[in-house]
This record gives sequence, C-alpha cells and structure tokens, in this order.
Amino acid sequence: MNVWKKCWLLLVLLAFAMMAQLAAFAPSAYARSMLRVGVHTLGDTGMAKEATERVQDGSGNFYSRETDYMQAIANYAGMEITFVPDTWEGCRTRLMAGTIDVVLGVMPGGPDMQGLVFSRLPVGWQRTPEGTPPLPQAPDYHAHPLYFAVRPGNEALLHKLDVAADRLTENRPGFLTTLEQVYAEHGRRFGLRLTPEEQSYLKLHPVIPIVVVAREHPFAYVDDDGTFQGTLRVFVDRIEQDLGVKVSIIPVPDFDAADKELQSGRAQVLLDIGWDLGWAEDRGLWLTAPFYVSNYTAVTRRKGAGEHPIVASVDNRTTDRVLRQRYADDQIRIYPTVVDCLKAVESGEADVTFLRQEAAQYNIYQGDFPDLVTDGTVAFSLEMASGVREDVPMELLTVLDKEIAYLGPETITNVAARHDKRMEDERSLRSVFYAYPQYFMIGAVVTLVLIFLFVAHYILSRRAHISEMQALLDEDRATNRPNRSWFLREADALVAALPEEASKLSVVVIGVQRTDIFISTYGRDTLISFLQHLADVLAKADWVRRVATHGSVGEVVFLAKTEDLAALKSQLHVTFKHYEFATVGGMLVRVPLTAGISPIAGKTPDGMQMLKVSEAMARADFAMHEAKDVLVYDDKMLAEAHLTSRMESLQEAALGREEFEIWYQPKYDLVTKRCIGAEALVRWKSEELGFLPPGKFIALFESNGFISNLDFYNLEHVMQFQRDCRAKGLPVVPISVNQSRIHMQEQGYLRKMSALVGKYTTDGIELELTETAFAFTGAEQREHSIAVVAALHGLGFKIDMDDFGSGYSDLSLLNYLPLDVMKIDRSLLLASEGSERMRAVLKKMVELGHMLGMEVICEGIETEAQEDLLMDCGCEYGQGYLYGRPMPRQEFEEFLQAHA
Repeated sequence: MNVWKKCWLLLVLLAFAMMAQLAAFAPSAYARSMLRVGVHTLGDTGMAKEATERVQDGSGNFYSRETDYMQAIANYAGMEITFVPDTWEGCRTRLMAGTIDVVLGVMPGGPDMQGLVFSRLPVGWQRTPEGTPPLPQAPDYHAHPLYFAVRPGNEALLHKLDVAADRLTENRPGFLTTLEQVYAEHGRRFGLRLTPEEQSYLKLHPVIPIVVVAREHPFAYVDDDGTFQGTLRVFVDRIEQDLGVKVSIIPVPDFDAADKELQSGRAQVLLDIGWDLGWAEDRGLWLTAPFYVSNYTAVTRRKGAGEHPIVASVDNRTTDRVLRQRYADDQIRIYPTVVDCLKAVESGEADVTFLRQEAAQYNIYQGDFPDLVTDGTVAFSLEMASGVREDVPMELLTVLDKEIAYLGPETITNVAARHDKRMEDERSLRSVFYAYPQYFMIGAVVTLVLIFLFVAHYILSRRAHISEMQALLDEDRATNRPNRSWFLREADALVAALPEEASKLSVVVIGVQRTDIFISTYGRDTLISFLQHLADVLAKADWVRRVATHGSVGEVVFLAKTEDLAALKSQLHVTFKHYEFATVGGMLVRVPLTAGISPIAGKTPDGMQMLKVSEAMARADFAMHEAKDVLVYDDKMLAEAHLTSRMESLQEAALGREEFEIWYQPKYDLVTKRCIGAEALVRWKSEELGFLPPGKFIALFESNGFISNLDFYNLEHVMQFQRDCRAKGLPVVPISVNQSRIHMQEQGYLRKMSALVGKYTTDGIELELTETAFAFTGAEQREHSIAVVAALHGLGFKIDMDDFGSGYSDLSLLNYLPLDVMKIDRSLLLASEGSERMRAVLKKMVELGHMLGMEVICEGIETEAQEDLLMDCGCEYGQGYLYGRPMPRQEFEEFLQAHA
C-alpha cells in the first residue's frame, strides 16, 4: 500500500470513529448545515511562514492536525464541512465578506487579527523560539496555541462550535494528542516536500558553494586526485540527489581558512561545525539542525596519560568548548593536523590527544603508530551542524533543515559504521606487521648477535602482550573484578586438583532482580559499585572460593562450601540481610537479590557424580532466575522450563489449528435460578502436549505477549457463538470475555476492536478487566488506559470490573471508568462466612455497586449457605460450581435451552 493510500485509510478510520461518537449524541433526523472553513499558509502576519503544512491529495481532500480536528468538531456540531484554500489575506477577506464561516489556524494578538472572534479551545500548536525568528535550529522552542476564528456578529456559530469542541474533549480526551502523534513523522512518510518559495530559490541557485575543513581521514579529507572524500561526502551527494542541485566543494585545512572563504563570499555554507549558536552568531552564520553526533576518544601511549597530562588538540573549537573545561591552558597544545597530534603523543611531547573515533581508529589501524592505543571509549560528544551565512536568503537554511530531517541521523551513522568495518578488515591484513616487527625483515643481513637480540626482544614483548591480553580476557570490564571465564578456568583447576574437597562445593549465582529497572532508577554506577562491594565481601569469607562478577547482567558467581544445603541457604540469607543495600546520595536503598545453588556433586542419568563446573554454573544460573530469594537447583525446574519452551514454540501453530477451545461457565439469578449470562474461559487441547488448563499457559502468554493474540481469538469466537445462537433461535445471554492489561498500552488495539464490532456486533458481549489493567507507574499511562476503556464503552461493549475486592481496590476507578458490572472476588465471599465485619463489608460493597447503577455478581459460589449469605447482602447474581461448572460449547447450548 503506497503512502497516499495509507493516509486515505487513516482519514477513513478517523472519520468513522468521529461519526460513531457523533451518532451517540445527535438525533438521526438532524439536518446538517454547511460549515465553510478557510485554510491558509500563514504569510507576513508576524508569525511563522509555515505554522503548519496542510496537504491536499489528488481529490482535493485535506489532511493535517488542524483540518482533522476541525472535521471532528464539525461532526459533533452536526455540520457538513468544506475547506477553502487561500492565502491568509484571501481567507481574511472571504471571512469578512461572509463567503466562508471560519478561518483555521490563527494566533490572537497580531495586527491582522483585530476584529476577529476566536475559539475558546485551541486546534493545534505552532512551535517557535521565544523572541527569535522561527528557525528550526533554535534550541528552546515554545508552543503557541492556534485557534479558529469567526467574523464579528457570528458569535452564535462560534458558541455552537465551542460546545462541539467541549463534547469532543469530554468524550475523546486524547484525540488532539493522538493527532499530534500521527502527524509527528508526517514529513518522513511523505518524503522531502519543499514550499514553492524554496523550489524557486533552488531553480535560481542551482549551485551551492560549500566550504569544508578536510583534514581528518576517513571523516573528511582530500584524496591524491584533489577530490573531497570521506563520510561527509555521502551527505553532500545526498544533498545533490534530493535537491537536484550541484554542490561546489571548497576543501580547506582549518577553520581560519574556512572563515576567509565565507567572508569573501566564495562559500555560502560551512559544512561541518559544532552546534554552538553563540560561536555561529559571532561569525554571521545561521546554524542548521544537527545532522550528526561526533564522538571523540582518547589516544595515549600504552602506559597511559598520567595524572596531569599534556593534551594535543587539532581543533581550537574543540579546545574552547570541551578541553579548556577539563584542563588548564598550560596543559593544552594546538597542532595543525591529526597526524601531528599523534606524532606529539608518540614522541612524548604530549600525553594524550582527543580525536574523532573514526580518525583515531584509522590512523592506529594503519600501523604507523604501534605504540599508541585507544580503548574506543567515548570521552565526549559534539553535535555537528552546518552554518549558512546570514546574508544568504533564508530559503537555503530551511531547505537544508528539511533535507537533514528527511535523511535522519542514521544516514551519517551508517556510513561511519561501514568505514569502521572496512578499517577492521584493513587492520587484520596489517596485523602481521605488528606481530613481526621490521627488524625481523632485515635479520638476514645483520650479525647473529643482532638476530638473537631481536628474537629475544620479540619473545619477551609477545609474552608481555599475551599476559596483558589474558588479564583483559579474565577481567570484567564493568567491575574490574575477575569474570566468569576466569571463574570457569580456576574452578575447573580446583576441582581437578582437590576432587575430594570439590565434592563438598556448590556453585552459587547471586543476581540483582530486574537490573533494567534498577539501572533506570539509580544508575549503572550504583549497580557496579554494589557488585564490586559484594564480590569483595564474599572473597574474604571463609566459606567462599573463587569469586567472579558479570557486571553487564548484575551477577556474582562463586564456589561455596556445602556441608549442608540448608546451612548454605541460611548463610546466603544472612549475607543478603547485611549486604543487600547500596548507597545513593547518602541514602541506603535495598537491592533486590536472588540466588541459585547447584552442588558440584549432582544427579546425572548414571547416578551421583561430579559435574563440570560449567554445567553446575548453568544450573545455578537457571535456579537464580527461577528463585524468589534462594533456590537450590532441582531437575523438576528443567522439566518445567522444557514445558514452557515447548508451549512457546507451539503457541502460534496451536492458534492457527484452533486448538484453543472456549468453555462457558454460567452466571445465574440467585432468586429465579435462571441462567442470565456466562463467562468465556479458554482450554488448550494440544496435539503434542495434551489437555492443558489455563493455569499452565496463561501466565506464560501474559509474560511473552502472546496473550494479546489469544484474547482477540477468544473474543471473535464468542462473537461467532452469539451470532450462531441467534441463527439457531437459541437464547442469547451476555457473555463476558477477559481482556489482558497488555491491551491498555497496545498500538492498534482500538482499531482491531472496531473491526470486530463492524464484522459482528457488541450485543451480548461484555469485557472483563481487572484493576491491574490500570496499575501503571506513570500517570500518563494510567490516563491512557482509562481513555481506552471509555472508547471501548463507546463502541458498545459493557465493561465488567473483575476480582473486585481481592486486593487494595482503587475506588477512584469507579468514578473514572464507565463500569456496568461489579464482579466481587470469591476471597471476599469466603472471608464473610466467618466474620460479621467482613459480611458488613460485603453488604456495603453490594450496595455501592447498586448505587452506581451497576449489576453486582459474586463468583466462586459452591454451597447453598454462600448463596443465602449473598442474597441476605442484596447480591442479585452469582457464578460458581454450585450452579454450573465450565463446559464446552455444545453442553452450554443444551444448558441454555434448559435454564435460560
């Protein structure tokens, strides 16, 4: 489907949703009057030239944030809408003459706005920087609301539209936000679109002269033929390709030369400079939006830079912006080129230089500086942009900004990544020269003594290098402690040397639960410090051997003496109690830990025997992930894991083969004993695994997200069942279908539900939700969930609150949600059997549901005494084994005929 068809489909869906909402409020026989709306591109009104881009398709239809919103308001007002495109002056003239009723997208306050009457609520926003021209590169944008306006004397129409806007906001509170999100990436979907003025400028200026500082291979340099090459060349080529112009490149060796080219007028654009508005303004430049983040890394000699290093810098700009913030002036020395900086560090004239990562890697991989190293760590980053002379027409700046937005930051990043890969390949070809120094090549012509000295030097250097590499391989980079590879080697050596002692050892893995949440809350440094401290404490314990860390996943692994597994578990609990805290800003915070244990002497198919350390570690790691605190590995865990893995591998095929069956548990009237509804429950009859109750697979599907597909499957099958009952003349009673909390944040959920409603009907369908559907950490997520439920109710679904009273019920949900049914949890019924206080609570809860206009039903009824208790409390409906167990479809049809 092409872009235009997608947009047309979007308009159709939005129009359908708005009409469905309108139908709930407007009488069917309402006569729809015409609303004529002026659509303009803002001109010289003191506002942005393009406050919003309103696009027309080939059929003359408009789509944008403002026009879509105005269409929705017109629908709520019961009016037909037509859009009239014109200039701002033309729209104002038409409005005053009465040939249009409304002008769209204006801001009060300008001289041209005098006499207009504005809407109460905005229809969108214009983003411009405070107190500056509306340029895309300005860093702090402010949102100015845009309104629609009518002519004086037409206040009655304005009042009607304001009321419609209020109703739209009340019924669809997130509608305007949704439009903002829909059109946020509008430009990327529709390609590079230029205004007529910008197109005209490019036709009149088919050549753009650009100056670039070309002194860093492979980022920007001049080859032997004098041609500009490098990563930035791709950016230049894309400008030529997308804009249909010729770029004239003027390569220069430094920024002083670039300034001369700009001041002389030979260049209009400086291609690659740090994003610094003050620096650019001093040189009479407007900055484009950043198009690339340049990462800088440190290059030193192998022994490091020392505490007070001399810094070699190739760029006064980098020096002024970053290095002078970190080092004193007498520590910084400026050199003309990257190679000069590297030579200064190699010779000892300087201790460290900071270069772009691409330039540092290229020069080191060439092999010309064998004594220099870089670990690739980003020391600092600079956002890079282009500068346009202030005397050049503004169209060039806006065109470049649109091109940058169109390309996206990944264009330059991907090219840089390809350069990095090519440099890695080149380095592997040159590695022979590093392994065999040049002295070996002339060894045949020197004396035997020199050959011997050369070989001895080579061997010693290689041993030192291997020792250094082994240390790196054995060290966890995050914690600077031994890693798991070191642990496996050392533990294997211990087991081989002392087999009798090793039989009393266990591998223990301690892990931080949900490291992603911990890191996002307290930071990675806090996690690393905690792991370091824990590893150091364990290394000093007399019951611990060979401690290692895995910093990236938040784990510590070690060998522990295993005289008694119960005693080991107790020792781990004591360790947790004393050392499960980290210090954050002078405050202690608890670090949630779990531990898995696997003895070295373990069960195998051949009986008890010594396990490989790697196998024991895998078992302990598995137990740690299954544990709530401390857990010893058991073969049953593996069987459960295999079942879980098998179910995950079969879930899609099972859905396609319709192995999931819908069973129905009746709901009944406590007085008449008639069936008044049912709850849809799912069972899995697997060809491979046999019959599986929901307790075996629902939790798994909720954790891996497959529950979303299963919920839609269940809902559609229930809708089909209701349709078949009508066709057969069977009684049709409401059937409730569970909906997982995952749907509340699922993209496209309401669209899919609307499609099902269009295919079937919501008649006889209830959706069961639990309070966990609204248990989100962020207020925005919670508000979104509430809006989703309101939209479902608007589609015609009845909403049930399931398991009410099972925990800390949030009674505020009764105010926010359009609930139709309160389903009281069985736990409250059981508690009420032996407690007068709980019986009073149950009775008040039933009364609360009735006062709010909800049907009240209690689940889990198994005895007549429970039934009598509920009737005494005023509950009208029930569900449970006393009346009917879950049953397949055929049995439920027979049950309906007998009890409905």
